[in-house]
Amino acid sequence: MTQSERMDYTDMNDNGILDLDFYFDFLCPFTYQASRWIRQVSDLMGPEVIAVHWRFFSLEHNNISKERPGWNFWDQQPGDDTRAMLAFAAGGAAYNLGGNEALGNFYKAVGKLFHEEGLPLWEKETIQQAWTEAGLDSAALAKVLDGSDRSGLEKLKKDHTEAVERYNAFGSPTLVFEEHRSFYLKMMPAPEDVSDALEIFQHLQRLAMGFGGSVMEFKRTMTETQEKDHYADQEQWLKGSRLLWK
Repeated sequence: MTQSERMDYTDMNDNGILDLDFYFDFLCPFTYQASRWIRQVSDLMGPEVIAVHWRFFSLEHNNISKERPGWNFWDQQPGDDTRAMLAFAAGGAAYNLGGNEALGNFYKAVGKLFHEEGLPLWEKETIQQAWTEAGLDSAALAKVLDGSDRSGLEKLKKDHTEAVERYNAFGSPTLVFEEHRSFYLKMMPAPEDVSDALEIFQHLQRLAMGFGGSVMEFKRTMTETQEKDHYADQEQWLKGSRLLWK
């Protein structure tokens, strides 16, 4: 994409690129679809125009800690209350190993296995398969799987705390333009046409970055019938959410 073909954007932090922080939970099917959409847009625009930074946000921590004051997801051991524990630990380890690109590749691989193929995210075999498909060093994963390396969870603690304290985030995905213009998005499914993907991005970017003037919140409403029709063909994408809340 040439300079003249690039979409207009506002570089608020003056570093010559559009920064987008994408806070996500591995378990959320809506977030996975949004990540597919963001990858489409990012691939089209190119790294010289946009940088997507993958950040963690735990829905389990957000929900359980409200009922159990002082409870922190990142302090727990794998178990029934922490279905995404292995994914976050491995994702953090991927980030420590190869930075943002490695984490992005791992999320792409494990998201496909869980949300499209229905493999259990909390099983070591699923994490191991995703790790291999992401092209990461197998030796670095061994200590994560046996529970001796929990250093990756420090990224979860840092990212989640920042999302809540800095942006008042409440859900996944939370997207942040230029380190301070944030919004929550619910997408199902990701647009298949790249032109549609880019158009949606442009509209949301303009609203998020202040071009919408006094618009503070926008929410699409649906009747019960509309919701049923909308999700009728999306049962496979909702598998993860049913497993999470069963």
